[in-house]
Amino acid sequence: MTTTAGSRRWCGAQDPADFSGWVADRAAGAGPHLVPVTRVGRCPQGHLAAEVLDPSTRALEDALEALGTPTEGVAVTLTVPLLELAARARSGAVVLGAVPFDAVRVDEAGAIVVADRPPGASDACTGRTSADPAADPRATARAAGVLSRATAAARAEAAAASSRVACTPPPAHPLPSPRDLDGARQLVTAARSVWDRVDARSAVRSTLDPVLDAARDGDARTISDALDLVVGAAPPRPVRWSRPGPAFPDEEHVGVGRLPDDTTDAIGSVARVVRDLVEQGIPLGRERRVPVRHVLVGTVVAGGLVTAATGLR
Repeated sequence: MTTTAGSRRWCGAQDPADFSGWVADRAAGAGPHLVPVTRVGRCPQGHLAAEVLDPSTRALEDALEALGTPTEGVAVTLTVPLLELAARARSGAVVLGAVPFDAVRVDEAGAIVVADRPPGASDACTGRTSADPAADPRATARAAGVLSRATAAARAEAAAASSRVACTPPPAHPLPSPRDLDGARQLVTAARSVWDRVDARSAVRSTLDPVLDAARDGDARTISDALDLVVGAAPPRPVRWSRPGPAFPDEEHVGVGRLPDDTTDAIGSVARVVRDLVEQGIPLGRERRVPVRHVLVGTVVAGGLVTAATGLR
């Protein structure tokens, strides 16, 4: 995962029990494709708070726009982690929060990163409110001497409501929709969107598309079956961000922006042979090698002698 010094802070103001379960699960380590918890503490209102790593990534939709038309191998690389996480979430092996579509991201190395919103969480509180009795201890002491037990209970309930209001997220970060709350479904949907970008003429599309559609609301077994089909669709290939320029001025970019896999393998094989000749020399028999420099010098000398002999005639 490519990381930066950025982070985001959450507190369990809305549902402390759900939030603490998510923190405990994530702090134990949930794999390389889920954002990790870096610190745990308390917000100013006293709620459990967690600081989550904010990696340097781009949204999946933006990554797909940059890639153009991904090959089956690139689609396998992007979707296998999504389906693995979805299957683990459906089976209860990992606690997954809300996953809006923009929470599925791709880092600069081409790896999937899921920045889910913790269940029961709000943006971390930044300070106390005037309605919080802890903001003025002297007022709390005076009230304790004169208020009845019922009035004190009512005030405590009002203070708790005030703290919940203080911790609600700002309008820039609205609460997740009911569909976002089903993180496994959103991950399968994201995987389906990747395969939607693959060439429709690909033979695997007719098999994978209905299986992925069924896996959205299926159980862990259904998602695992879809994962097996994706793994067998093609060998995984790394994500390439660079795209070649057009051959003609009026030509648009086409394809994923990388050479075909067979061409790439052939170029790599030629490069390895050339490097071996330069480093170890040209084979002469079974056990002897002649340095490339000696061969070049001999070729130049031979060429000069031939030219001189030809000029004398």
